[in-house]
Amino acid sequence: MLGALIIVFREVMEAGIIVGILLAVTKGVPGRGRWIAAGIGAGVAGATLLAVFAEQISSALAGIGQELFNAAVLAMAVVM
Repeated sequence: MLGALIIVFREVMEAGIIVGILLAVTKGVPGRGRWIAAGIGAGVAGATLLAVFAEQISSALAGIGQELFNAAVLAMAVVM
């Protein structure tokens, strides 16, 4: 449980750094707050949706579902 807590804390810190960088880079852009807030909201919604359906997604393919799910998540991370 402590390990999961540390990983989540680290990920939240990284997300905060990225949001801070985006806010600094877009300092002079009008309406930047709405776009960044929309991006944060979309990210939270996507993560929540994935968490809710993670078990069903990974078990959708008998036997190799977990491996394919992990590969898809890693591929999406590389693309981002």
